[in-house]
Amino acid sequence: MNPATLGIDASFIYNKGWHANTKNADSDFQLVSAHEFGHSVLMYAGGIALSWGHKGSTGVLSQSAKSSTPGYPKSGAIDIMKYYDWKKNSATLQRRVTDSIAMKIDVKRLIWGANIK
Repeated sequence: MNPATLGIDASFIYNKGWHANTKNADSDFQLVSAHEFGHSVLMYAGGIALSWGHKGSTGVLSQSAKSSTPGYPKSGAIDIMKYYDWKKNSATLQRRVTDSIAMKIDVKRLIWGANIK
């Protein structure tokens, strides 16, 4: 959960003991942290629908994947801010970590939000 999207300052807390499979704890933490940080960028750039709606892939309040939400791409980049429908095509945690990226538009949103001159 990212309380920063509600206007509350957020910190990421690494609790390795919480994760059932400690072998994957580091990778899972990296993936989740990057995704949760991305919510702040999307909220600032496009509001609640873009952020909580995971760029149109989920319902804003339900957080459930829409029927139109695709499965994970079979190869190539995985948009770290979208949800994917596991039933249509799943991906291993390793592939999700190695192939998940901030999309170019989201990097531009981050730079825009930083007001770099």
